[in-house]
Amino acid sequence: MSRSSSFLAGFLCVVAVTSAGAQALPAFDCTGPFAREANESTVAATFGAANVTRADIPIGEGYTEPGTVVFAGDDAKRIDIVWRDPTARTRPATVIFRKGSTWRIAIAGLPDRPVALGATLEEIEAMNGKPFSINGFGWDLGGRATGWHDGRLAHPIGGCTLLLGFDHAADAPPDALEKVNGDVDLLSSDAALRQVKPVVVEMMLSWGQ
Repeated sequence: MSRSSSFLAGFLCVVAVTSAGAQALPAFDCTGPFAREANESTVAATFGAANVTRADIPIGEGYTEPGTVVFAGDDAKRIDIVWRDPTARTRPATVIFRKGSTWRIAIAGLPDRPVALGATLEEIEAMNGKPFSINGFGWDLGGRATGWHDGRLAHPIGGCTLLLGFDHAADAPPDALEKVNGDVDLLSSDAALRQVKPVVVEMMLSWGQ
């Protein structure tokens, strides 16, 4: 059985069990419907054609790209996909799991600790095995993890790149927040950054050219 066929069988099995027993949904990686050479047909075969639609995907700074949406009406299961070839809808450029998503992302070497929304800065640093780089807050790319410094999170299963978006706590201390706002490059170990208590609010799997 191929890797994509195995993924599909496992996915359908877990979804069926989830409906009956509320078990966790499977953790994704950069294989199956999100492999480098995947296409919209691969996605439809995995999630069901009725759950796959086309839409303009927000990519930041007010811009959109034509793409594919899975489970458009369900924030907990929604997945946005932007393609390298948007006309043929082949080769995923970015797979986006936005706020509210209950999907998780599997990491090589951490079989029991997938990345999920709501994870704290400290939890992600521990998973990475070392401090990582993150943009300052307060702009469109604010709170984006920009470099894993060859930690464990630099190597998602399948070979793509993991990007995470963080947001700070609503009650973050103003003096600490001022230090970590703006177009600045920070380390996750920064004292002021930890004081604002960032958590993961967006996950992305990205393929380069």
